[in-house]
Amino acid sequence: MRKNWLLTLSGSLLAAMLVTGCAANDDQDPAPPEDTNENDTVEENVEEGLNEGQDAVEEGVNEGENMLEEGAEEGQNMLEEGTEEGENMLEDGNNEGTNEGENKNENK
Repeated sequence: MRKNWLLTLSGSLLAAMLVTGCAANDDQDPAPPEDTNENDTVEENVEEGLNEGQDAVEEGVNEGENMLEEGAEEGQNMLEEGTEEGENMLEDGNNEGTNEGENKNENK
């Protein structure tokens, strides 16, 4: 019978400690308010990223156009130089041929 009383008292004591231990924490902090700045920050970051991407694309297009214009100008300059060199070579060839012809006439 002592065992019965011991189990009843220890069970009751354990239950009382459990109830008082769980109810002792009444000073709970309320849940923190939701942070809406995070959502705004994400949207701002996305928008900023899109703007930077668009700026980079526009800059790339402008650089490409400039490179095309420079290439066209260089090509035109090279063509003009080649034409001038060709004309000079023709004139030099004509002059040499004329000089050779004059030298042959003088030798006769």
